[in-house]
Formats: sequence, structure tokens, C-alpha cells
Amino acid sequence: MVCKIPEWVLYYPKEKQHIRNPGRIEMSEQLIVWMVKLRMIKLEDHLGRRFEKLRISLLNECNFSCVYCVSEDFGDISVNTVQKSPADQPLTPDEFTRLIEAVHRLTGLKSIRLTGGEPLLYSNLFPLINHIQKIGISDIRLTTNAYYLKEKASRLFDAGVKSINISVDAIDQDIFNEISRHPNTSRVFSGIDAAVKAGMNVKLNAVIMRGKNDSQIIPLLDYATALGVKIRFLELMKMGHLYHSENGLFFSEKEMLSIIQEKYAIESIQREHAETAHYWRTSNGGTFGIIANESTPFCHDCNRLRMDSNGFFYGCLSNAHGEKLSAYMDDDFLLTEKLRGLLRLKQPVKFHGSELSMRNIGG
Repeated sequence: MVCKIPEWVLYYPKEKQHIRNPGRIEMSEQLIVWMVKLRMIKLEDHLGRRFEKLRISLLNECNFSCVYCVSEDFGDISVNTVQKSPADQPLTPDEFTRLIEAVHRLTGLKSIRLTGGEPLLYSNLFPLINHIQKIGISDIRLTTNAYYLKEKASRLFDAGVKSINISVDAIDQDIFNEISRHPNTSRVFSGIDAAVKAGMNVKLNAVIMRGKNDSQIIPLLDYATALGVKIRFLELMKMGHLYHSENGLFFSEKEMLSIIQEKYAIESIQREHAETAHYWRTSNGGTFGIIANESTPFCHDCNRLRMDSNGFFYGCLSNAHGEKLSAYMDDDFLLTEKLRGLLRLKQPVKFHGSELSMRNIGG
């Protein structure tokens, strides 16, 4: 039998958890940990939110320098906004594996998404995927810019990565090159074709920015429809160098829908639990979603936990200060305490922006 973890266990101050409360059951700290490990009680907050999905930034290096990720002068001062000591180094594959296993033991993770930076640049990608599967997590997904995907799509599929998100911000090559600050984005489309051919569940992601690529909404939608894949248009997030000012680039969900409805009739699809996007069907057989972080927030049922390449964990993107859990992975009690603390950081309604760089945390 699975019971909801008592609210007082999650929110009562640690130093007072043994004080008897009238009408409430008193539980020892060790008993709580064992009940969590045995899934007799669930690690969740007062809104019923749990950590079911873990997003892992394998590295902060990327071969693109997209304008929403890196500042105009290429000297993105927000890349290392989260202060880390000189001793902090990227995790080894073994450390990644041990941390994932420890968190999974207490939360029962349902899926893992590998991000970056650019995850296809991570030299130990395939051994790590194999280790994750051995832990017992079979739903492994990946987000990539697809530049190196053509050569790796089939191998990824065979390794167990069945679902992949691909960032593609324009069909027009000049616009795409300007956004990515890369001269050869044509390889992205070869990578997309390879992923579809390999049998992957492909979703395309496009961050829409005023004056940059808002003209590309229909071309991107038509491309995705012809390819038989879903596309998601993203509102610009106030992160990293855009935290204090979006420089007039923000383009809203309402504006995106207005452009699409000028060409197609659309039908809304009911949103699934914890889904970041609201989806619509178009009259020509396409499916698109909009991740409207500002216009239609989805914080109320967020089930994501994030880890960066140094082992810092983030319960919410609104909090720029991560918790380094590697020091607690052999102590289930302390790890449970830290995870409960990360749950408490989740915003109840809306994301408020963050100085975290997308390059560091993978979105």
C-alpha cells in the first residue's frame, strides 16, 4: 500500500520533528527514510508534486552559441553565475551513475533526459546510457542540436534512446545561422532525417523571438507536418543574460496562435499531467505545441528535477543556487532531507526567471 507522506513530515522544521503534535502520528526520521525507500510513502509536496523526471546536463560545452543561451559579446557572464569553488569539477561517469542510482532509489524516477550543452559531445555518452538502463530506468531521452546526430542516430536508438528533442529555430538558413552563430546548420536537418529514419520519436523545439525568427513559425510548422513529427514553439525564458531584460525579443503564445490561425484552423488537445506544452491539431494534419512559460505557466504540476555536470541539483529553475548531492549519495537520510528541500523550492504558480545559463542547466 502506498500512502501520501504526511504534510508535517515534509514541512515541519527538522529540529522539531520529534515534538509530539496533538492528533498527529509521530514518526522517527529513519522510519521515514525506510518508508520512502520502500515506496510506502511518496516524496511529494503539498501540491502533490514529485520528482519523476530527471534532466541531466552532461556538460556545459556546445558547438552552437545561440542568442537565447549566450550573450551578444560571446562572453556570457551568466555561464558561471552559480558560484562554485575551484575544486568543483565535472562528474565522472561513475559519479553520474551513483548519483542517479541514489536519487532513483528514493524517488522512483520514471524517465531521464540527457541534455547539455550539447550531449552528443559527451565522450562517455553510450556507457552512461548503458549504466542508466542497468539501474532500472528504461525511459531515456535526449535533447540535442542534431549537428552530430546523423552519425549517431541509429546507435542511440539501439542503445535505448527512443525519444529525442531537436532544437531547430528556423528553416531559412541565414536566420538559423544568425541565431545559432554557426555557419553550417544544414547538418541539423540531416540529423533530423537520420533520427526519423532510425525510428525515434522526434519532437522539434523552436524558441520564437520577435524580429529574429517569428517569420519562421509557419515554415517550421509545415516542415514538421511534412516530416510527420510534432513541433513545439517556446516562449523565450528569462534566464542567464536575459534574466533582467529580454531586449524586446519576447513573443507570446497569443501571437504565435494568431499567426498559425491565419493559415490553418486548429483544434486544442487536452493537456496531459505535468506536460510542459499545450498541443493543437491543424486542419492539414499537423500537430504543434506551445511551451508558454510566461503566458500559461505549468509550475503547479511540475515533476522535474535537474542536475548539472558538477553534481548540483535544482528543484526549480527559479532558484539559481543548486544543491550538491554527491556528498550525500551514501546517506539515504541526508539525501532524503536534501530532496525534500529541493521540492520546497518549486514555485506554486509561475517561473520568476533565473540567472542560471541555459548552457549550464539544459533548460
